[in-house]
Amino acid sequence: MMGATHISITQLLKSNHLPRKQKGQRIETPSAFFLRYYTTVKTHGQSVRKQACIKLADKSDMYRTWDDVEPLIERELEKVNSGADIVTGQLSIADFIEQHYLPWCQQNKSAVTANSYEKVWECYWKSRIGGIALVNLMTAQVTKILTDRAKSGLGSRTLSHMKWMLSGVYIHAIALGVVPTGGNPVPHAKWLHKTARPEKQAEYSLEAVLAILHVLEPLDIRAACAVALAYFAALRPAEIRGLKWEDWRGDALDVKRSVWRNKIGETKTEGSAAIVPVIEPLPTLLAKLKAFYAKEGCSTGPQAYIIQNAKGNPLSLDSLNYRFIAPTLKKEGIAWRGYYPGRRGISSLVTDTSKNALNSTGLLRHSTPITALRHYTRAQADSIRAAMEQIEEKAQGLLGKEIVQ
Repeated sequence: MMGATHISITQLLKSNHLPRKQKGQRIETPSAFFLRYYTTVKTHGQSVRKQACIKLADKSDMYRTWDDVEPLIERELEKVNSGADIVTGQLSIADFIEQHYLPWCQQNKSAVTANSYEKVWECYWKSRIGGIALVNLMTAQVTKILTDRAKSGLGSRTLSHMKWMLSGVYIHAIALGVVPTGGNPVPHAKWLHKTARPEKQAEYSLEAVLAILHVLEPLDIRAACAVALAYFAALRPAEIRGLKWEDWRGDALDVKRSVWRNKIGETKTEGSAAIVPVIEPLPTLLAKLKAFYAKEGCSTGPQAYIIQNAKGNPLSLDSLNYRFIAPTLKKEGIAWRGYYPGRRGISSLVTDTSKNALNSTGLLRHSTPITALRHYTRAQADSIRAAMEQIEEKAQGLLGKEIVQ
C-alpha cells in the first residue's frame, strides 16, 4: 500500500513538473535571423518532444542586429515556455487578419466598414501576402503589389483603400504588441505607375432633386422621402434605413443608428450620431408619408421605421432603387446616380451659400473639413463667376486711379 502510494505521488510530481525555461538557440545567416528551440507536439495521442526552427525576421533597416530582434525572441519564447496560445509576429498575415483583425473589426467597426475591409483583403491582398509572417512583410513588397494593381487598371481611390486597410492591420498588430513600434511597412509604400484620373463624382443640384421629387412623390412617397433624406438631411443610405419616427423632432432629425443589410447598429463613426436640421420640402414629405402609412394600416409609432417595408422592417434602398426609382426616372429622361450624389450636392450648396466649409462638415458629420472638401464639396460655377467679377471690378477701380494720377 505504501509502495503504491509512493509511486502515485512520484508520478504526480513528475507529471506536474514544469519544464526548464528555454532560451533558444540564435542562428544568423547573411539574410535573416532564426531561432531554434524545442516544442512538444502530439502524434497519435502521444506527446513528442521535437526541435523547431523558425525565421524571426529578414535582415532590413529595421532588423540589423540581434538587439533589434530581441523583442521578437522574447515574444516567441514566452509562447513556447508558457504553452499558451500567444499571438506572435511569426503568425502569417492571413491567420492574423482572419482570426484576429477582421473579427475585431466586426465587433468595433460599422458593418459597412468591416465588410469593405473583408472584401479588400479577399480581392487584393490575400493571394499575394497571405502566407508571409507579419514581421517579414517589407515596404518594397507592398509597393510592388500596389504597382501591379495600378498597371492592371485600378484607380487611385481603390489603391488608397487597399493601402489604408493593410496599414490598419499593422496599427492593430502594433497596439497588441505583436509587431514592434515602427514595424508598419505600409505607410511609405506607393504605386509606381500612373493611374487614370478618377472620374468626378456625381452630385445633384437643388433643381435636379426637386425635379426628381416631382416625379416620385405621386407614385411612391417612400421613394420621394428616401431621396429627400439623402439630399436635404445629407444622410447616408444606412442612416436613412435606421431612422424611426421617434427620431423626427419636427425641425430636426436625431441620427443615432444605421441599418446595413439585416444588421442594426451604431452609426459609421461616433460623430455621425448627431442632430441634423430639417428644412422644406422634407417635413412636408415626411408628414405625407406618415399619413400614407396610417391609411395603409402600417405602424407609425415611435419605434416604427420611417422607410419601412410591408413587414415593418427597414426597407432595402437598393431594392427600391433598382425596382422603382431608376426605371421610373429613366422613362422621364432624368439622370439618376443613386443616393450619395444627394449628400454631395447639398454639401456643395451649403458651402457655396454660407461661404464656410465648416458648415458642410457639420452637416455631413465629418470630424474634419478635409473629407468634405476632398470628396463631397465642389466649387459652384456661379459662385466662382461672382467672385471673379468682384475681383474684376476691384482691378478696374485700381486701374482707373492709376490713370487719373
